[in-house]
Amino acid sequence: MPNIKRTGPAPVPDDAGQAMIPMRDGVRLAADLYLSDDGGPAAVVLVRLPYDKDGEYCFMPEIGRYFAARGYHAVVQDVRGKYRSEGATEFAVHEVDDGYDTIQWITEQAWCDGAVVMWGDSYYGYTAIAGAVGGHPALRAIAPRVTGSQLSTVLEYGDGTRDVEQTTRKFYFASHYVDADRYDWEPDWSARPLRGTFESFFERLGRRSPNFDGEFDGGTRFMPPPVKALLESPPVPALYTIGWFDNCAIWSWHDVRALAQDPAWAEHLRLRLEAIDHENYRLADSPVSLEDDHAADPAVLDRMLPRYLDPAIEFFDAVLGRSGDLAALPRVSYEVCHGEWRESGAWPPEQVSDLEYFLSAEPSPGLVAEALPEEGVLRWTHDPSDPVPSLGVNPFAVLLDRPDLGPQGERTDVLRFIAAPVSQDTDLIGTATLLLRLSAPAGANVHARLLDVTPDGSAFLITKGQIRLDVPLDDQEAVVDLLNVAYRLRTGHRLALDVMSSDFPEYVIECPAGDDPWDAIPGAPTTREITVGGARPSCLRIGAWQPERLRRDRVR
Repeated sequence: MPNIKRTGPAPVPDDAGQAMIPMRDGVRLAADLYLSDDGGPAAVVLVRLPYDKDGEYCFMPEIGRYFAARGYHAVVQDVRGKYRSEGATEFAVHEVDDGYDTIQWITEQAWCDGAVVMWGDSYYGYTAIAGAVGGHPALRAIAPRVTGSQLSTVLEYGDGTRDVEQTTRKFYFASHYVDADRYDWEPDWSARPLRGTFESFFERLGRRSPNFDGEFDGGTRFMPPPVKALLESPPVPALYTIGWFDNCAIWSWHDVRALAQDPAWAEHLRLRLEAIDHENYRLADSPVSLEDDHAADPAVLDRMLPRYLDPAIEFFDAVLGRSGDLAALPRVSYEVCHGEWRESGAWPPEQVSDLEYFLSAEPSPGLVAEALPEEGVLRWTHDPSDPVPSLGVNPFAVLLDRPDLGPQGERTDVLRFIAAPVSQDTDLIGTATLLLRLSAPAGANVHARLLDVTPDGSAFLITKGQIRLDVPLDDQEAVVDLLNVAYRLRTGHRLALDVMSSDFPEYVIECPAGDDPWDAIPGAPTTREITVGGARPSCLRIGAWQPERLRRDRVR
């Protein structure tokens, strides 16, 4: 195992005020204050994060100064148990109460005019959502980005399937949630059982993560409150930013679908859909050179900040009546990949596609406009000791290198269905859903990737989805949610669909039903079947249509 790098809190900038904010149980949380130039009463932007309010990774000092330069005071806080804040290091246990208490403290300061808004990415976007769950009356709006109320959890769909567990949650606990500091290390993903590489890490470190151990003791308390708690809270204006290439987008859409179906929340909901990944790398810049890497070059960061923060500032300004009209802001702003920005009154938008592709077995696996009258069966064999590799080196930054997935279509454990080249630019816009007539055992995983195949045969990800079967299927319909897309398939390009049973190490390798994939040893290869054609054809749909599972409120 490579060396372990431990990172503690960075120095507090000279221009940041400091406060230790008391919580209801006496624990104090460290915060930096960036006050606007006049220092008088003003609205406050609150950011609560576990990644060091002063560290390089999230560049919070630059963000605090940016808000302050635009007339807001900014409060940037280390969450409980992280860096300079007191208390136990516990994932998602205290964020509702601690957010409420922090807002209350802010409203008692002479420099606050009584209005607080919350902004943030990922976990610090989750704390903004937790702030809304807390329901403090001074919280006027939230702008969570690339996050959701169920961040890192395994969603259960109520139809005999659930999402496939991402490995990042437990890795996160073994890097960010051991104690107050951060530990950078590289797991040996070839270790079996999978948990073994983490046990080796803890042994070398000489301490353990209670958050990691809580995943295995039969009753973890490190769980966010259900989205139902958000729906039952007083609605506040919310601007959700979702990345088309974000590995956490499933949790964003989980929230948005539920909120959009609730009349009170729907009135307050705004969406911004961008061609970015979780680390905010852009499709337009991919692959990213070191010279264009905002994580490495301050000049690039300076150019990034307006694109990164101005949409939230415009939203906050409108909500607070500082400038603009909230009613005039679009309900949905979305970026078409390889295309332009558009606005819409809802998602799916008025310009939704109405596309249906049928899976075909003859003469080779393909996507066709009409289902063949005769049924065909396609098989693939999943070998858990040789899983299909995940794309890229970092699931959070898939646009950093944006790998070519063309060669993966040659694997015998991947079924690649390819459509004919498009004769003109074709927009794929709306909800993407894969319906499969599937035969597979309980515990089986199904991973699906929608791809853009270029004229030279390279293949690049458009979107993906995955399910784990809680029950066996014997030529029965399985629904794979490919989330949503706004993607321009350019002239001469082809749409492709990959179906397989692994995507590792981003997702755990499947194991028999009832076993834990972290403790399991790979078993024997097994074969799965898809039936295509006939009266009940397997198909891919892109548009406004959604099956019953996706239409239901998923408020568990």
